[in-house]
Amino acid sequence: MPALDLLVVADSVEGGLGASAVAHAEWFASHGWMVGLVAPDQAEGETCGVHRLSVGAVASALDVADVRAAARSLRRLLSSSRPSVVHAHGTRAQLLCLLAGRRPFVTMHGGGGRVPGQSSVGTWSRQLGRSLAPLLAQQSYSAAPAGRGWDTVLHASPRLGRLDHVASSPSAQTPEFLWLGRLDEPKQPLTFVRACALAAQSSDVTGVVVGDGPQRSMLEAEAARLGAPVKFAGETADVAGYLERAWAVCLFSGFEGVPFSMQEAMWAGRPVVLSPLPSLRWFAGSAATYAGSADEVAEVLLSLTSPEVVSQLGARAKERIHKLLTPQDPFPRYLTDYGPR
Repeated sequence: MPALDLLVVADSVEGGLGASAVAHAEWFASHGWMVGLVAPDQAEGETCGVHRLSVGAVASALDVADVRAAARSLRRLLSSSRPSVVHAHGTRAQLLCLLAGRRPFVTMHGGGGRVPGQSSVGTWSRQLGRSLAPLLAQQSYSAAPAGRGWDTVLHASPRLGRLDHVASSPSAQTPEFLWLGRLDEPKQPLTFVRACALAAQSSDVTGVVVGDGPQRSMLEAEAARLGAPVKFAGETADVAGYLERAWAVCLFSGFEGVPFSMQEAMWAGRPVVLSPLPSLRWFAGSAATYAGSADEVAEVLLSLTSPEVVSQLGARAKERIHKLLTPQDPFPRYLTDYGPR
């Protein structure tokens, strides 16, 4: 293993956290750094100048045997690669670094509160980890406001720069609403399906679900039962075509930080309809519309069947995000904080 300038350690290379960690490693590699990326669920090898490594699966910080084995593997890796900087993404990643004898920079990506479906012990351990993390880090960053001890540093979706060509007006001739996200209980995709069914009773609207997950079969069955005009497109790495058609993008969830799907919709100039969570309100402000229940969402969708309203709200969303983010965020900030190699 060659000597490394930077070792990025991540809970996962899946989802928003994983995309951030991968983008972090690749950005520094493209700027001449020797970079390694450690995560439990990735194939080993070299891609985009990044040495990808695994230390074994760690599903939870409470899995003591897995944590100990992964920490031993990471300790050996730290000894052989001697990285100048170690940066952990997520609670488990920071724990592994500390057990391996290295105090890392650390970034947390989720919002506060309780994750829907998580056990009381899991919630307690996650909250304890968040409260201790700033004390055990060289510097602690949060991708959404997290309170005392955390420096809020926004992470831009890696796809933002590829969305500049999306036209300001939707290409779909009739109102088409887009759902972007994992089809799982915490993301509440059922709210979108039911809202589309209700809205379709009063107007010619359709819904498109882009994403996959354990609830897909149930959602398809519920859409059929309700007669909801919703198409399930599956998972894709290229959302530009769907954003091009969309009149608005919806995100309903019981727990969020600053999700990439919201950033991408706003960057493309699409109105966003969101759950009224503190982190989402903090980021989108008055540029978004907020709703919780399917009835409330259906009313919002019906209000977005006017091209003039869609154009106005889309422009407001685009203006808002361009004031908050650049496609490179937060990596120039990290570069400054790391100091000389």
